Amino acid sequence: MKINNNIQALNAYRNLNQNQNQVSKNLEKLSSGLRINRASDDAAGLAISEKMRSQIRGLKQSERNSMDGISLMQTSEGAMQEIHSMLQRMRELAVQASNDTNTEYDSEQLQKEILELTKEIDSISNRTEFNTKKLLDGSSAVYSYLDEDKNGAKLASPPVALDADIQPGDYSISVSGKSLKIDGADGVLPNQEDENQRLGEYTIEVEDLNDETAFVTIYDDKGIEIDSQNISDEQSNVGGFELSFNDITVEGKSKFRLEAEGTFKLLNDDGENIELKEEVSTKDGKIQLGDLEFEFRANISDGSSDFQVINNSLAFQIGPNTGQQVMVDIPKMDAEELDVDEVDVSTHDGASKAITQFDDAINQVSDARAKLGAVQNRMEHTVANLQVTHENLTSSESRIRDADMAKEMTEFTRNNIINQSATAMLAQANQLPQGVLQLLQ
Repeated sequence: MKINNNIQALNAYRNLNQNQNQVSKNLEKLSSGLRINRASDDAAGLAISEKMRSQIRGLKQSERNSMDGISLMQTSEGAMQEIHSMLQRMRELAVQASNDTNTEYDSEQLQKEILELTKEIDSISNRTEFNTKKLLDGSSAVYSYLDEDKNGAKLASPPVALDADIQPGDYSISVSGKSLKIDGADGVLPNQEDENQRLGEYTIEVEDLNDETAFVTIYDDKGIEIDSQNISDEQSNVGGFELSFNDITVEGKSKFRLEAEGTFKLLNDDGENIELKEEVSTKDGKIQLGDLEFEFRANISDGSSDFQVINNSLAFQIGPNTGQQVMVDIPKMDAEELDVDEVDVSTHDGASKAITQFDDAINQVSDARAKLGAVQNRMEHTVANLQVTHENLTSSESRIRDADMAKEMTEFTRNNIINQSATAMLAQANQLPQGVLQLLQ
């Protein structure tokens, strides 16, 4: 028997400490509901669950971002709807003004209403906001600017960006092997020196045809008269087109197209050719290169023309990670941009022209609304997908980090009983050295 070291008591004390630590962990898990409260509980599980937590919180915020984006687009589309209504009314007034039953006073009153509606279009364009951010003033659009000092490939207008995903920067369009051709009308040739001609569809109308003279009218693709003349020479110029009189043998209207043939390339600011996913295509007399559309004059020559793209489109963060965005550009919607700021219906010809202008403006607003509607539908599906992904990822994180309460309660009960037993045994072990006193009596 020994009294300096009570080995039994030390053993009981060690087991008691271990059981108390286990009981403390059981209480921590039961009180927090988490299986992993610190890295020592499960180092690998903690690392995995923390990554999942960042994704879960990112998904939830992305869902809120998407809902805010939908609200912004609904605000924009609602304002465009009102602009649509005013344009329809203005077109109705233009149709009314085209009728020669109107007096001069009537035409003046029609013009006054159109002017007031024009002012309201400008007002809506300038006032429409979401969270104090203006939407229809052009600050969220994609712009293109021509370098006017560059000679070579002449464009009739700056290139128009068709896709909000286009990267901003400096670009060039290179033209080589260019030639013009006329399709659909014999005896009509393009005038290479006319700078006002644009590629596209035209209509030629021939009246009072005889052996000596004919009255010829040229219309553009919108039915607006470009030029009309009585011609008697074998070669005459009407509306920028060379007419061979001997070849015009049919009285009436016929359509023809002015098209450009050659090689068109899109270059970046380093002069490198940008590989296009789709082949170069033409539409309505315009050349489409990737996400850009170009409108050329008929006197285009070999060379290049520089332009700059500035992308101010809105970026909606719809995912938890970098680059998961939807780009949306909202075009400017004032009267000048819609080309209805100088409409004059006080004359019959002006009213007829105004009808075409309003048709174009209505189509322009329709295109913008359709684009916003398509993106809005896409983002509604995005929200639904984010909700499902958030739910599934939360479930996965729960399986790793959350505590099984039934299991932890079972462990707590077991460890608590062992702890009570160890306490009792420590008390018994502390009594063992007292047996030495009986030997000393």
